Amino acid sequence: MAARSRFLPGGRDYAKKDDDMPAHTQGSSTFGSWKSFRRRRVILAILALVLLYLFFKNMPTDLPPISQRYDRRYGHLYPPGPPGPHGWEGQELGGHGQDQDFNGPISFLHLAKSMRGKATTMDAKGHVLFAISRLESIPRILPAACSMAQHNRTRVHVAFMGRLSADWADIKAINGISEADCDVIIHDARPDFPAQSSITRMDVSARASLGHIHSVVQLRAVLVGDSEYEEEHFVRAVEDKTRAMGVSLIALPANGLGGLSWISSLDGAALGHFSQVHVDIVIQARPESAAALMRLLRSIKEADYSGLSLPRLTIELPPNVDPFLTNYLANFKWPPDGFGSESRLVIRHRIDMNFLSPVQASMRTIESFYPLMASESHVLMLSPDAELSPGYFQLLMYTLFEYRYSARRTDFTNRLMGISLELPSHAPDMSTESPWVASHLDQPLVLWQAPNSNAALYFGDRWIELHSFLLRRLMTDAELFKKLSSTPSISHTLPAWLQPVLEVMQVRGYYMMYPTLWASEQITAVTMHKELDQSPEEYRKEVEESADSSKKAPMLEFAEDQPLTANDEVERMKQKESLVYTGSLVEPLLDSIPLQQRRRSLTEVIPLLSYAGEKVAWEDSGTSSSKFAQEFAQTIGGCANYDAGKPENGNVESLFCLAAG
Repeated sequence: MAARSRFLPGGRDYAKKDDDMPAHTQGSSTFGSWKSFRRRRVILAILALVLLYLFFKNMPTDLPPISQRYDRRYGHLYPPGPPGPHGWEGQELGGHGQDQDFNGPISFLHLAKSMRGKATTMDAKGHVLFAISRLESIPRILPAACSMAQHNRTRVHVAFMGRLSADWADIKAINGISEADCDVIIHDARPDFPAQSSITRMDVSARASLGHIHSVVQLRAVLVGDSEYEEEHFVRAVEDKTRAMGVSLIALPANGLGGLSWISSLDGAALGHFSQVHVDIVIQARPESAAALMRLLRSIKEADYSGLSLPRLTIELPPNVDPFLTNYLANFKWPPDGFGSESRLVIRHRIDMNFLSPVQASMRTIESFYPLMASESHVLMLSPDAELSPGYFQLLMYTLFEYRYSARRTDFTNRLMGISLELPSHAPDMSTESPWVASHLDQPLVLWQAPNSNAALYFGDRWIELHSFLLRRLMTDAELFKKLSSTPSISHTLPAWLQPVLEVMQVRGYYMMYPTLWASEQITAVTMHKELDQSPEEYRKEVEESADSSKKAPMLEFAEDQPLTANDEVERMKQKESLVYTGSLVEPLLDSIPLQQRRRSLTEVIPLLSYAGEKVAWEDSGTSSSKFAQEFAQTIGGCANYDAGKPENGNVESLFCLAAG
């Protein structure tokens, strides 16, 4: 059978019919078919040209490279490798129309490489981390990290967790930093494909990378810029993660470290307490002292608190308050620029119009503060006659972290009662000259066994001891009349609460730290104004009675051969006002203590001074306090026998032997 007939049934009949058709009919049919076919081809060609034109005209020009495109249906990128051949190379990603909504699984392709070798060395220095999310932040943060590494008291890490790439060699060269001057450990802590990652994915990445680094090196602190120059969501993620890890978070000011540059000199142990420490300021206003109090509050408001937690401010007002002061306090904002934030100002007003007795005044002052966290909450007692330097808080916090929380603090801190900002010319008895006046000491810091009420920070655990001591002291001697002969009297120009403080310092062997660097220059962190000098309320009645009796006394008459003295002028000289120092108070202190000396034991470089100003050897300091404690327990505490050397007698409660009930 012919091939045609196999595919076309009845093929022979068709052929026969074709043969029977006329010739002109055949030609006409062939021409018509050809004409129809040709018309279709033209139409299809025109349509194809139109489609090609529309395609090329509307072709997208902003697609990323093929290696960076991904299929949304499968939730992962193609290919699965990194976006560039090197972890720190690439273009500015995440902009120019690229989507940032990828939420796939996270991989850190380069983080494990940097967490080896010296990065994992564990020693007493401790590890700290600078976290960065924006490339623009690196030139501002890197110098601080390099400075901290130069002090060699911590192991410094820098982790970049943002979207962009960074060429660290170029950045160091631009900032004039050599490899030898900047011994920091750099981590590429970015996730894979940061350009397309959503904000949620970048947040999870920052938290996870922090967790990985902490699990290897046990961070003491994380330093991060605030939301002024870091991504706000990134700062929030770091805050949450450090809180969960129990690691201290240090917020770096947006305008640079400035007055906070001293943190570079701290060790890891001190930096580990940075975000946990809280300070309360307590001011007890006196009648007719509105102007002085307003001056003090103005100096507090204008001080430098950059990078630090603002202290809580408590003001205790007398029964009669000047209306002008009331109006001033009604408009006083604390925090000063904290619009809409929680106020940290506490105002208390006394009702009792009667003069307080010395016992009542002591109780009132000591009850004005009680720390919730004994080791991390402290109180700064300020006289309303004080005026503070703008750098007072930076100085206070530096000395607090360096000498209270540093790794070498153990023996030294056991002797510290607090830190004084004032350099008084005389001891609290107003007759004993201060050591820097009498002996012209050249050390920038000394420990002196004399309390201060004008401007001094008292540690929280010491204040708790003071509560316990005064409680039992009043149970054995309700009027605080009993005193040891070795305990100096407190002048009635100073508040009565200094007397139990001095007794605690003697029985426990505590000392106040005084920064004596500016003693000879009459420049200090605080100035005491005496133009409206008033005696404390608890001694006001006594002073007034003394004044009345002096009015009734006859006019003095001098014999011709009687020598006259200049005692009155000497007393006035004691009240000479120093100038408030407006510059940095920390930098001169750091300059006065060489780096090698700061690395030595503190007991070797800071002298101990008795109340009388005599030097006390550190190894002998415990002997004098034990002797005083034994005498105190037997004379005032009601104890028949007392051995200060027993372990159970290592607290103030053991000084009192109270009858049951």
